[in-house]
This record gives sequence, structure tokens and C-alpha cells, in this order.
Amino acid sequence: MATRTRISIATLAVALALALGAAAPALVPTAAHAQADVCGSVGPLLEERRSIVQRLEALGEENVDPRPACSALRALEENGQKLVDFIDQNQAWCQIPNDFAQNVRQDHERVGGMRTDACRVAAQLNNAERQAREAAESNQFGGPGLTGRFPIPQGAL
Repeated sequence: MATRTRISIATLAVALALALGAAAPALVPTAAHAQADVCGSVGPLLEERRSIVQRLEALGEENVDPRPACSALRALEENGQKLVDFIDQNQAWCQIPNDFAQNVRQDHERVGGMRTDACRVAAQLNNAERQAREAAESNQFGGPGLTGRFPIPQGAL
């Protein structure tokens, strides 16, 4: 016959605590893991930035429509703000060089100016197109003959 040993709950608790105590260093992330996690989180920001810049480059260099440029520059400015915030919070922890941080800040300011200009021109273009549509609808240029509508005279002739 096999003998059964009775293990008390207290004994199980002590054994479990000892086992977890020995495994605790493997379960708790070290400072190096935390640093890698935080510093690695900038990767998606930089990848998003690269794709936005590629969209801007695809617009060309001559006679660029300011409307898509405005939206792409707005996205680039938002991405730049996130990147500047990340650098402000984690520059020391991630050991980001000062010259890189300064270049990112200058680039962010330059993008803000370009976005302002592109969006202003896009708004002017939209306004000019709207005014042209309204003028065409109100027959301001050339009377009703150009639109194909001829009014029928009313009353006695």
C-alpha cells in the first residue's frame, strides 16, 4: 500500500513562495528591458514620418497642388510634435544626442512654416474655385446665352 503524505496548505504556500522567489528575477523586467521598451517605441514614429515624407516627395517639385501638400504637411507636423515630445521626455534615458534633438526641433519648426504656407494657398485656391462656381451660377460672365438658358418673355409682345 502506498502511503499518503499530507501536505498542509501552509507548506504549499511556503514552497510556492520559494519557487516564485527564485523565479522572480526572470519575471521582473530589468532596467535594460525597460529602456529598450521605451527607446524602441520611437521606431513606429520614425517609420510613420518616413512614409509621410515619401508621400510628399511623390507630389513632385514643380506645380504641386497645395491641398494634398497641406494635409501631408499637417500629418508631418503632428508626427514631428510627437517626436519632439518623445525626445523631451526621454532624451537622457535613451541617450539621444543633443545635435539630433536640435535638428528634430528645427525640422519641426520648418515643417510648421511650410504647412502654414501650403494650407494658406490651398484655402485661397478653394476660395477662388468657389467664387468661380458662384459666378458661373449667377451668370455674371456673359449673360444667360453662355449657360444655354434663354428666358421666355412674359406678357404681351
